[in-house]
Amino acid sequence: MKRKLIFISLLFVAIAAMAETSLIIQPLAGEEQSTAISTIGYIKMTPESLYVYSHSDLLLSQTAIKDINYLHFWKSENATNFENVQATTSCRVYPNPTQDMLIIDNANCDKAFIFDINGHLLQTISIDRVQTSINVNSLPLGEYLLFLSNQTVKFLKQ
Repeated sequence: MKRKLIFISLLFVAIAAMAETSLIIQPLAGEEQSTAISTIGYIKMTPESLYVYSHSDLLLSQTAIKDINYLHFWKSENATNFENVQATTSCRVYPNPTQDMLIIDNANCDKAFIFDINGHLLQTISIDRVQTSINVNSLPLGEYLLFLSNQTVKFLKQ
């Protein structure tokens, strides 16, 4: 439980630091879910699902962890529609799944953080804004979260 609280705390610190307005959950398949940050009371994560609740304990969304492609924070004042924001602020992370190297293209940040699915910080990486290669060969097989300044990407180490 303590690990989940650490993960959720880090998520809210990232939200507050970026003064973002929406949390976007992009599933592997299907339509994304968008939730205004001001309506989020808390986020609960179990090994199976990510739950987003309102301030009055109303369930706003539920997504299976295995189905989440990435989490993205959308800053509405950057553009007039989501497509413009995604095109200008999202970076590309590949290959996913990976065996030894993870590549980040066009990052809009100086550092990236890799967490295990339980919220443990495993690596802090300095980012080259054009392209950065991260050696993940030493990580055990499993699911991980890569936190960047404006998005979170779930990746699989095989």
